[in-house]
Amino acid sequence: MKTNFFNNIAGLDCPGLWSITIQTDDKGNFTVSTLFKLDACGDTAAKHIKPFVSSGKADDFDEGYFDTIARPVRETAGLLHNMEDYMKSVSKAKEQSKMVQDSKTKNKIKPEGGKEGFELADAVNADARRKAYTEAVRKVVELDALCKYDEALAILPTVADYPDKEAEINKRKAELERKKEQKANLLFDI
Repeated sequence: MKTNFFNNIAGLDCPGLWSITIQTDDKGNFTVSTLFKLDACGDTAAKHIKPFVSSGKADDFDEGYFDTIARPVRETAGLLHNMEDYMKSVSKAKEQSKMVQDSKTKNKIKPEGGKEGFELADAVNADARRKAYTEAVRKVVELDALCKYDEALAILPTVADYPDKEAEINKRKAELERKKEQKANLLFDI
C-alpha cells in the first residue's frame, strides 16, 4: 500500500517535531491529536501550545487531514520561530552590551578635575534605562504569547522614551496591532 502521508508533511515545509496520536473506537471513528513544536525553542511560553484535535471517519482524514492542519501548523511554526529568534536576539544583545561596556571601561582615560563622578552616574543611568526597556519588552512578549494585545500595547515602551529603539518599537507595535485586529475579526466571524 502506498501513501502520501510523509510527502504531505514535507509539503507543509515546517521542519520541527511532530507528535501525532491516533485513537480509534469500535464504531470506526478516529480522534487525531497533532502537536507541532520546535526542537530547541527556549521560550517557556511554547509549552502552553495545545495539540490540534480533530475527529471523524477514516475517509474524512484521508480527504482533508492535511488541508485542516496546514494553517494551524504554519501559524504555530511562525510563532515558535519568532519566539526563538527573540530569545537569541536578547542573548546576543546582552553579550554585545557587556562587550561594549567592557571595551568602554578598558579604553576610558580617567579625566582630571573630578569629572569621573558624572560619567559613572551616566553609565548607571544608562544601565537602568536598558534594564527597564528589556523588562518592558519581556512583559510585552509574554502578553503577546497570551494573545493579550491591548495590554501589551499599553506597556510597550514609546519612541519618545527610547528614540534609539525606534525601529524595533515601531515594528513590535505594528505587529501587535495587526494581531489585535486579527483576533477581533476572528471573534466577530464566529
